[in-house]
Amino acid sequence: MLDRVRPSRAIARNVRENIVYMYLAEKLQPDFRTISDFRKENENLITEMFKNTVKAAKDLGVIGLEQLSTDGSIVKASASKNSTVTKDVLEIVGEYVKNELKKGIEIDKVEDEHFGNCRGYDQLNKSEKYKVKAVAAKYIKQVNQEKSDDRKKEIEETVKEALNEFEKDSIEKVSLTDQESRFMKNKKGTFELAYNTQITVDHKLGIIVANDVCQDRSDMYQLKPQIELVEENCGQLKEGTKICADSGYCSGNNIHYLNYKKLDPYIPEKKEATKTETENAEDNRFDIGNFEYDEENDEFICPENQKLKFLYEGYEEKRKRKYRLYKGTECKKCEFSKNCTKRKDGIRHLKIAEFSKERKQLADKMKTEDAKKIFGQRKQVVEPAIGNYKENLGFRDFFTRGLKSVRNEFNLVCTAANLRKIWIYLIKMSERGEKIEINGAFRLKKGIMNRMQIS
Repeated sequence: MLDRVRPSRAIARNVRENIVYMYLAEKLQPDFRTISDFRKENENLITEMFKNTVKAAKDLGVIGLEQLSTDGSIVKASASKNSTVTKDVLEIVGEYVKNELKKGIEIDKVEDEHFGNCRGYDQLNKSEKYKVKAVAAKYIKQVNQEKSDDRKKEIEETVKEALNEFEKDSIEKVSLTDQESRFMKNKKGTFELAYNTQITVDHKLGIIVANDVCQDRSDMYQLKPQIELVEENCGQLKEGTKICADSGYCSGNNIHYLNYKKLDPYIPEKKEATKTETENAEDNRFDIGNFEYDEENDEFICPENQKLKFLYEGYEEKRKRKYRLYKGTECKKCEFSKNCTKRKDGIRHLKIAEFSKERKQLADKMKTEDAKKIFGQRKQVVEPAIGNYKENLGFRDFFTRGLKSVRNEFNLVCTAANLRKIWIYLIKMSERGEKIEINGAFRLKKGIMNRMQIS
């Protein structure tokens, strides 16, 4: 991992040919399938390995837990866009696999007549019918080659799992090679099948203290899980611990959560689309930030000194948040109603998200020079950590498939990144002739590293 060798076949070859790998493997020569299966099947062991690197760094005193930064990065999944299908196509393929797929069917005979009895096939367009035939032909070839009913059962299970993904998430297409991957927008602005990787880094030495992989296309709902993982790995965070994250994590729920835990958040608000100078002059006066809230009467006062009364409380399913709606009382009489709202009835409505007061307090804090300086340190810590494992370790795409397996793979990447940080730190201490003793795990004396062991 540290030398950018990640494929299981390449590792298996190095164990036979590279003296460094031979030494580390103690002359064992595992098959590439054994290496591949290890990454997929040893979730607890791999998780514990990562936690041990965090514990070792903490024992060394290179984790301060005074300031943490969280960030996410899109990593390409081991799946092709060509392997995706819509729900309608998948249901027909599933029905065909269940009832018709047999060893004796020839690939070149996959025609419309074979799908005539499949419900909904006649309603598909030309492109979708072609997709059904292509997928069926692929599965027929696999069954014919392997001469086994086991492969047919595997295909049935693949289709079933893919259909479950439609029920679990509101997606338009699902991949047949990695059903749990999702279409996400990468840095180039194109959409690809990928996963969203998350890390939290301590500011003292840049050690990754928590990591995870999720299917969310945005980072908004990942801050709380990251803080929970940090406390699982490092213990309870102290009051006032600084938490830095970019605007993608800005939400009332996240801010309220950090305030509830008495942590110190530094999260900027999302930048809105820029307006023309004319629009700024006329419309900015009626931005929601210019409406004053009267807490005693639970109402808002607009820039024209008119009241907006509470109407009702609702819930946004997409954003997973509560909100309160306020309605103007004298808008129809106001000469500026057209500048204030685009509603046809000319009455201004304010949708106030839950914890808006805490959001405003944070927004005001982020305008201060101290807050800008603290938040600016995030770019020097978490972004280099992401750049390190992407550029130096060559981790730009996953080799395994499925959420559980890619989490294992990413845990190994973060483990390698932490070990490298610890190793460099120990070498520097050794060069300075410093002695370090941490629970018998590390001993350095007179510039010589006598023993290094992570158990």
